[in-house]
Amino acid sequence: MTDSEPVIRTTRLDHGLEIVTERHASRRSSSLCWLVPGGVAHDPLDRGDGWASMLSEYLLRGIEEHDSRGFSDALDRLGARRSVSADSYHQRVSATMPGDRLPAVLDLLTPMVQGPRLPADALDPVRALCLQELSGIEDDPAQLVGLRLDEIRYPIPFERHGMGNEEHLRATVRDDLADHWQSVSGPRGSILAIAGAVDHDQVVEQLKRSTADWEGGAARPEASHPAAGGVRLVERDTSQVHVALGFDGPVAGDPDALAFRTAVGVLGGGTSSRLFLDVRERRGLAYAVGSRYDEGLALGAVTISAGTTPERVAETLDRIEFVLTDFGRSGPTDEEVRRIVVMLRASVIMQQEEGPSRARQLALETFRLDRARSMPEILDAYARIDPDDVRRVVAEKLGDHWRAAGTRCLLGPSSAIGL
Repeated sequence: MTDSEPVIRTTRLDHGLEIVTERHASRRSSSLCWLVPGGVAHDPLDRGDGWASMLSEYLLRGIEEHDSRGFSDALDRLGARRSVSADSYHQRVSATMPGDRLPAVLDLLTPMVQGPRLPADALDPVRALCLQELSGIEDDPAQLVGLRLDEIRYPIPFERHGMGNEEHLRATVRDDLADHWQSVSGPRGSILAIAGAVDHDQVVEQLKRSTADWEGGAARPEASHPAAGGVRLVERDTSQVHVALGFDGPVAGDPDALAFRTAVGVLGGGTSSRLFLDVRERRGLAYAVGSRYDEGLALGAVTISAGTTPERVAETLDRIEFVLTDFGRSGPTDEEVRRIVVMLRASVIMQQEEGPSRARQLALETFRLDRARSMPEILDAYARIDPDDVRRVVAEKLGDHWRAAGTRCLLGPSSAIGL
């Protein structure tokens, strides 16, 4: 290995915080992704739906040493672009900065994670932003149909979209969020990944000192109730009908996950996919149609989405069903597999060039797979994809039973969706 090749190193501190770095000798910037327990699935079902979203806005509002304005100014002076967002399991703290400013940025973000100020006078603006985001769901029917699908295809507590419940958001007080963050966040289950200009040993020593008194960390949430399943019809006075179909998929650690991703790409990934060519190009039934595969720690999912007119929704669904049935029985051709592999490899290569994307990948792979893979290892896995193996996975995992177990959500005028 030469000095110019990226090097991945991992250290788990005694209290549980896992530090993953990938040093790029030629880069002058650093990007970090810090996963801290406290995501949407941790929100209390009875009164806290939306707390994770509120916290993602609230955490950046200052630390003990700096009020909200002072904290923001301090990060700006370091040239740090930063954000906090909530996923199912974590608050995801992201930042990119010049490499020589990384230690100073960590000195600001670490107390934010351990003991944010959460000023009382910032709660109402935080609440207003969350309520505004929640109300905006109705302005995007394509997003809304996907969220309503998730509510019936995922088990509790993973069925929630994260933007919250209006009643819960309005009733939340500052101490609710402070107590909740104290109870769920902590070094156990936290993963800090840094890509770019980074000295692993220096980061480890810095975090040993600055997090020495940090403790806790909630256990990973697990499904408590099964998914509702079935069909959901959402009446809206729209000129189009939005269709979302949900199916199961392998989890991230499944050895068939990559072949499955390839198969879903052939099915609906791009303008040369089976769904696009049949439903849109040949028949003009839908102005948009495609599929995606999301691999998670405990849940994997395939989503097929389409937008069509009220007059053509039944025919569109019939053609999607036909394409799925035919694909499940015949599988992809060698040429289709090669095309998707080229697309997937290109995506990985471009991700390598983006520090924030690479830091996020390092963190998520550590969470989902218990280790972060090097880019050569990932590219090699794509290079070894075998069309026969993809066809095997299609036959085993995308057949009649897979289709029959799917969920469906339609959004549009009542006469078009069957109400």
